[in-house]
This record gives sequence, C-alpha cells and structure tokens, in this order.
Amino acid sequence: MEALLISTSIVALAEMGDKTQLATVALAARYDSLSSVVAGTTLGMMIANVPAVWMGDALGHRVNMKWMRWVAAALFIVLGVLTRSRAVRMVSQEVAEHPAGSPP
Repeated sequence: MEALLISTSIVALAEMGDKTQLATVALAARYDSLSSVVAGTTLGMMIANVPAVWMGDALGHRVNMKWMRWVAAALFIVLGVLTRSRAVRMVSQEVAEHPAGSPP
C-alpha cells in the first residue's frame, strides 16, 4: 500500500502542467464524453509507463540505488540548466528583434 500511495503522489505532482496534461485538457475540450477521455488518457499513460516499471524492477536489483539517485539528481540539474539557458537565449533573441519602444 505504501508503494501505491508514494508512486501515485509523486507521479501526480510530476505530471502537473506537462504536455500530457495539456493534451488531456485539449481532448476534454474537444470531446463530450468525459469518461472516455479519462479512460483513454489513463490507459495511454499506463501503456507508456509499463516498460519503465519493468525496467525499474529489473535494474532495481542490479544497480546501487544511492548511485542511481545521484545520477538522477545530476540529470535533473543538467536538464534544468539547459532549459533555463535556452529560455534566456529565446528571450534575448526576442528582445533583440523587438527592442522596447519599437512596434511589434
């Protein structure tokens, strides 16, 4: 039961605002059958996550979890830095193309 609660909580928090959730909003706006959209998006997420669960189960017994946590943390930091630097470049480019006071 603990694994269910923890994994549900972590995935629910991690999925907030991501592209899957935005696609689900678009589908719900497009189709009248709320239950079909909920069932379809839930099934799609389950299908997408099954290989990850199998891989985690297989690797969990072979990989040092302390090492895995450090690698995961480093990857999150690297991805965060890359995302931030890309955003800064995009904003800088936008400012260069449309300086303050000039028409858009």
